Amino acid sequence: MDQDRSFDLAVNRLGKISSIAALLFMAAAPLYITWAVGISPDTGKIFTAIFNVAVVFIPVCCIENISYYPVLGAGGLYLSCITGNILNMKLPASVSGMNIAGVNPGSKEGEVISILCIAISSITTAVILFIGMLGIGFLAPWLESPVLKPGFDNVMPALMGALSVPFFFRDRKLSAAPLIIAVAMCFILGPVGVQRSQSFIMPLVMVISVFVAWILYKKRSLER
Repeated sequence: MDQDRSFDLAVNRLGKISSIAALLFMAAAPLYITWAVGISPDTGKIFTAIFNVAVVFIPVCCIENISYYPVLGAGGLYLSCITGNILNMKLPASVSGMNIAGVNPGSKEGEVISILCIAISSITTAVILFIGMLGIGFLAPWLESPVLKPGFDNVMPALMGALSVPFFFRDRKLSAAPLIIAVAMCFILGPVGVQRSQSFIMPLVMVISVFVAWILYKKRSLER
């Protein structure tokens, strides 16, 4: 068995174990409180609430995992799903780390760098949150001030824009199709409409992007 195969098996085995452990820890607190206090929750209301959320988020989660995997790799995706905050924290950290290291997404080197960057990002976030928890009374007036609040409200668009521009310029023809569709959807549906319909828009953009990439690949092959 080669090293790449051993690495993949080890990452998936550890990812499954850590994911199950994380789910058990998440369920431990409410289950313990229910057992200790002796209050039985309304099962009907629980399933109703889960169903209402699942209808929206299950398709989004499946699509996001498929779209994130080529960049984050298996280990990075496991770690990102456990720690959360993928789009505006883990994905930018992973992409930045691979750019600095000079490795490509999808390679074994890229996956190792992705795991390290996401792990460091998670530890850094936990430390900052702990410090913020201790000093929230002092920091809250500063963070909510009219000067700083607009910046914090636009952190994610700023990060995604800065990370997306190099990819757009790397292959402008390939990037044009998804970019035009996304901009058109924003004008047609508005920001709120796009957010509500993202589970349908993302597969559409992905399919069109793959189709355009296939056409460009065929065209470039003929030109050679």
